Amino acid sequence: MIFDRIQEKRETDVNEWKTIYSFENGYDVTPFGLEMKESVYFTCIKIIAESIAKCNLQVKQKTDKGEILGEDHYLYEMLSLRPNAYMNAIDTLKTFVALSKHYGYSGMFINRQGSKIEGLYPVRITNCTIDDAGLIKSTKQNKILWDFQGVNGEIGSCFDKEILILRDFTLDGIKGKSNRTILSESLDTSIKSQNYLNKLFSNGLTNKIVVQMTSDIKEEKEIKKVQDKFDRIYQNNGRVFTVPAGYNVSSLNLSLSDAQYTELRKLSKEEIAASFIVPLSKLGIMRDTAVSEEQDNIKFLTDCLLIIFEQIEQEMDWKLLTPQDRAKGYKIRFNISTLLRTDAKTQSEVICNYVKNGIYDLEYARDIVGVKKIDDDMIITLPSGQVLLKDLLAGNVSYQNNKEPTQKEGDNVDTQ
Repeated sequence: MIFDRIQEKRETDVNEWKTIYSFENGYDVTPFGLEMKESVYFTCIKIIAESIAKCNLQVKQKTDKGEILGEDHYLYEMLSLRPNAYMNAIDTLKTFVALSKHYGYSGMFINRQGSKIEGLYPVRITNCTIDDAGLIKSTKQNKILWDFQGVNGEIGSCFDKEILILRDFTLDGIKGKSNRTILSESLDTSIKSQNYLNKLFSNGLTNKIVVQMTSDIKEEKEIKKVQDKFDRIYQNNGRVFTVPAGYNVSSLNLSLSDAQYTELRKLSKEEIAASFIVPLSKLGIMRDTAVSEEQDNIKFLTDCLLIIFEQIEQEMDWKLLTPQDRAKGYKIRFNISTLLRTDAKTQSEVICNYVKNGIYDLEYARDIVGVKKIDDDMIITLPSGQVLLKDLLAGNVSYQNNKEPTQKEGDNVDTQ
């Protein structure tokens, strides 16, 4: 493994570094970590991480009467409130998702004490070591070793069963790749355009100027001395430079409109947002052909967030729950209803229809809207005039047999 990291050494001119260490040669021109300063890139990661974190994790159990909350399971409180002693559930999930989006994959270290889990800690994956024989041919019990870095530079290693892995995009099922590495050129262009605009404002919206010397100095060394002297006197930060006598310089002004700065900047933002599958409406970019915000939220949930929810749920079901827990019907799920909340009028119509048609019982509906329960008994209401299909086909419906509804005690019957 060590020999795989030996690099070729060669001597080059210092001014050729942009050509040698270029994107075409496998190098990222943008310094590592600078991507977070790009507003759209940062906003997309922030929106995705916070959207996942706001849907709290729940331990559920499948029973004969449907799914119920597994409040008796020891992981219930840990996952919904505090995965470890120092982080709440929201901060833990936000870090877990944000790291995976920025680095390509992230981990959540499982701190086990005996047969039980004492805590979950989000970490950054630094290296992945796979058995030389491969995943298929290897006969070892642990075929993958993960190296990770935690808070304050804390480093460690663990086997695959001791850490939850969240991959952003992968070509082999193990190692992840992020948008930052795949779309480095678009991201680099957006960062440079933003830096250019910042420098333009810092210099009072003025571009470079040229100072032409009146002397006849033509030797390079003498010109360099004059240039250094000029820089010391005026502290121009590279905005002013001198040219020797006998040379002419054309205009250096380039307006933002001529460079189509606005159009290119907008296109770059849209490319970054599309790579994260984040609707433009969430970035404050509105179009004439845009759909409603509610439809954008549903599209964002189904196209972007749903696969992340399922990735985390499958990892937790397999690595946090024991085979005995899964046999009892336990599973870990996100409460995505938080993202599907609508306005009060729409919520009222949906709940009333569910109660009227017997989908929700009355007490459960009152609990959803935060109204005090009347009784602990389940109250199911059904609309009148509806019959079962099997009764209709069997001829057991009252009006098919000319049967009169049973008269209850206290009913007033008109005999006339």
